[in-house]
Amino acid sequence: MSDDTAGQIGGHIVQMASFRVGNEEYVIDIMRIKEIINPLKITPVPSSSDLIEGMINLRGVIIPIVDLRKRFRVPQESWAKQSKYIIVAISGKIVGIVVDDVLEVVRIRRDLLKPSPEIYQGREPGIFLGVCEHQGRLLLLVDLKKVLDPAFLSPFADERAGQQNG
Repeated sequence: MSDDTAGQIGGHIVQMASFRVGNEEYVIDIMRIKEIINPLKITPVPSSSDLIEGMINLRGVIIPIVDLRKRFRVPQESWAKQSKYIIVAISGKIVGIVVDDVLEVVRIRRDLLKPSPEIYQGREPGIFLGVCEHQGRLLLLVDLKKVLDPAFLSPFADERAGQQNG
């Protein structure tokens, strides 16, 4: 068996976008990302969740914005110059997430993704799908559904119910 074949048997390559919130680095599946934009003016709206910063109008599409610093309980500071909005598609919805910096595209073999450490699982079960190492850094793989669920008072509950009943 050649070295190339041995490398491919371990699993397919997954591409993830890495970003920073506070001092931690995270990754999400690149296939979830619609686009990455510079911050736009947020219009505050009444919401039952303090995680929703408000809405933006992106080329005629109204998009709710969730600040991941609040979601991950990172101390609130003024937004960094390199702050970005990552526009993601999740369960048929378009949502913007605020991050401190977008870093790079990371390519990792699927078999190198490890389960999340219990210290993260215990804080909020299931919020991270796993962890991987890239260039000497540990990156946490974010489960966007579980991260965004509290912001929208379980808007994904209908989808979960459909999957359980179907």
